[in-house]
Amino acid sequence: MSIPSRLRAKHRIASMAMTALLTATLGLTGCSSMGTHTQPTLYSQLGGEKGISQVVNAFVLNVSHDQRINARFAHVNIPKLESQLTAFLCQETGGPQVYTGPDMYAAHKGMHITNAQWTAFMTDFELTLKQEKVPQLQQAQLLGLLEPMKSEIVGK
Repeated sequence: MSIPSRLRAKHRIASMAMTALLTATLGLTGCSSMGTHTQPTLYSQLGGEKGISQVVNAFVLNVSHDQRINARFAHVNIPKLESQLTAFLCQETGGPQVYTGPDMYAAHKGMHITNAQWTAFMTDFELTLKQEKVPQLQQAQLLGLLEPMKSEIVGK
């Protein structure tokens, strides 16, 4: 084996050793940081305020076409409703927005919302999430955020 061949062989071995060492170091670093890696918020998974606002706008449109509940919104300030609903969902999904509207009980007190109307509302929301191609997991998380509010809204 000539001297240049031996040098190339040594260089190749040294290069492979460095690659192995670097790979092992990066692998260990990756493992040590795995415990501190945080899952993105539902807010960010939904596309932030822009994504949530898009869902809210599509939802309000769907509700406006739903004969079961659209009369409930006949005298509502729709831009204000969209703004408040967007802020509420942004806050509830981990965004930086702060919902400043009334709590759910106060907002719905005296409206006498029925179980059937609640179901129509939630069905419209679920339909909107599917139409807007929100992934199944995020759909379930959003619906899970709203469902516990039923007791604060229905029959009040």
